[in-house]
Amino acid sequence: MTALPRFAVFAACAALAFAVCGADAFAATNQKQQAKPDNSAQKPRVGIAALVNDDIITFNDIDDRMRLYMLGAPQNLPNEARQRLLQQAVYRLVDEKLQMQEAKTLNIEVARSDIEQGFAAIAAQNKMDADHFRKALRHNGINLNTIEDQIKAEIAWSQVVRRRLRPQITISENEIDTEVDRLQRGSGRTEYRLAEIFLPFDGPATEKNALDLAQRLIGEIAKGRPFSNAAREYSEAPGAAKGGDMGWIEEGILPPEIETAINKLEPGQLSTPVRTDKGYYVMFLREVRQKGMPATAAAPVVPVETAPRPGLVSSDAPPTDLRNVTAPKIITGEAAPAAADAGTPAKGDEAQREEVASRLGLQRLEQMAERYLRDLRATAFIEQRF
Repeated sequence: MTALPRFAVFAACAALAFAVCGADAFAATNQKQQAKPDNSAQKPRVGIAALVNDDIITFNDIDDRMRLYMLGAPQNLPNEARQRLLQQAVYRLVDEKLQMQEAKTLNIEVARSDIEQGFAAIAAQNKMDADHFRKALRHNGINLNTIEDQIKAEIAWSQVVRRRLRPQITISENEIDTEVDRLQRGSGRTEYRLAEIFLPFDGPATEKNALDLAQRLIGEIAKGRPFSNAAREYSEAPGAAKGGDMGWIEEGILPPEIETAINKLEPGQLSTPVRTDKGYYVMFLREVRQKGMPATAAAPVVPVETAPRPGLVSSDAPPTDLRNVTAPKIITGEAAPAAADAGTPAKGDEAQREEVASRLGLQRLEQMAERYLRDLRATAFIEQRF
């Protein structure tokens, strides 16, 4: 049996906006749906919604995915946001078709047992066993196939990437030396692990709208809405598809007004709206560390998510988290140890140099995988029929 890539599980389960609430979220969602029936459910669309080469996406496929996404959506979701979510659902479904087509070209098949393992892991993240989770989803009108299809596509894509791209990754000793030197020069400097929501404006009228939206999102996040969910839905920042995650940012890199706001936060806290000349930012400080030292975190004021949250409920089709694809050992071509996220390796420490090499290789692999999928989109016949 093919080993299940852990990234597929995390990508799937972490994105479920109701994961932090467990069974209570299902009950609340069900009450919401009873109070305000879904018109799209009353008038189901039929037929072909999109073509992706020789495969089709039906309106039923889109409705199933939208029903899942709406579990994590706030009440009274504006029509504009709903339409954006619809387009994201189509975008994600198209990518899944392309990923599965490429896997088929390489004669890659995903074992049913791997899908079951992924589903069970998602259930565990939602504090349920697989049977309870399956019943809860069905109770809320969710077609289980829409979850299983995404798990299957992510597993298949990880195998495609491993077979097609991993052998191409090489990191030179000079590149390792450069990165080691950079880390050593920055040793002791403060780094912030951040996430952001960016709401642009281009005049007084749109500035008021952006500020009002920023304040509303802050209120929703404080009440329990996952930051990543809000970022994917509303943020215009480049990292919106990753839930607004910016990774580790060294002090002095960000604009002064944003850095000033961050310096007032403790790990786990959310900023007030930060105005710049281009728009408003809402910043979420996850962790703080000194380069070369372990990160420190405080009790969260808002829901803390431990990783970027691509996957089932968010449909922006972000780059796959390839950190859990078996990483190449860059120097010899054999399997490497897991890459370290922090630390300043000594230049003569071979183990630390291997960690740097592995991390650089994985970064390059992520970039290549994103470009690979982008090329598949560019060369595919894709026709949207609505």
